[in-house]
Amino acid sequence: MIPAWSVYALMASLMITSLPLIQEKFKGNAYALTFWVRVCTVLLITPYVVQTGLPTAWQFYFFTALTCVMYAVSDIIYFKAVPIIGSGVITRILPASLIMTFFIWFAVDPTLIETYISQQWKMAAIIGIMVLFIFCATFVKKCDVSWQGVKLIWFILVAASIGPIITKLGLAHTTQEQGPASYIFIQGLISSMMLGIVYSFKKPVSKQEFFSRNSIQTSFIIGCLSVIITFFKTSAIQLVDNPGFVSMILFTDALWVILIYKIMGRKEESNIWAGLGIVACAALIVLVKSV
Repeated sequence: MIPAWSVYALMASLMITSLPLIQEKFKGNAYALTFWVRVCTVLLITPYVVQTGLPTAWQFYFFTALTCVMYAVSDIIYFKAVPIIGSGVITRILPASLIMTFFIWFAVDPTLIETYISQQWKMAAIIGIMVLFIFCATFVKKCDVSWQGVKLIWFILVAASIGPIITKLGLAHTTQEQGPASYIFIQGLISSMMLGIVYSFKKPVSKQEFFSRNSIQTSFIIGCLSVIITFFKTSAIQLVDNPGFVSMILFTDALWVILIYKIMGRKEESNIWAGLGIVACAALIVLVKSV
């Protein structure tokens, strides 16, 4: 029987593929998009939250608040980087964060270290995967386009590596019925308020561009998709034993982007195979963990 979390994760992956492609086409202002997407998600999810109610545990709000700041900055960087380096490069670099998540998780569950040490073949496999990862990373660094992408999205890599862990810790203090919707609502509410306050004082984008039709229209499309994606993703994270499993499936968006580029006849200028090698390393890490 196929686990429910894997179905949720696959659906999220298919929808995630469309997000950078939409930004490539419309090239909306990164700050405006991040703000209006949050506003859109709050408006869309509010009716469901009213029905299910919100969690009562303070831990849920604490961990969700941590992700708000991190993901708000991450999304601004993401929307800025997509038109510059393209969807393909980003979707092939981001799986590197899964390698980081795998090792950071040891701090959450230290008993896993003893488990791997006691199973020598797993330790050998992990070492081999790391060698392959370093090998692929050297080719990424030699590719000017890919390396430019790494320098542009390094913060996103950090956020993507610890974000699922923080989310998992927060969702542990709520129910399956309330979890995904509450997470979307609270994160969107806090993030939009924070970005709104920053805009009021710093004016990182002009008023004309902030309220432009392109910004709001693009944000509405991305916002609708983001609600569905976040629902599927948080549901998967809440059901799975290790959030790394969810990340593995989410990163198959790299393959979907390559397929779409082929259909569109768009030529890739980066080192595709080095990037796919990183994706493969991420998948292998999860495979070793699951057996």
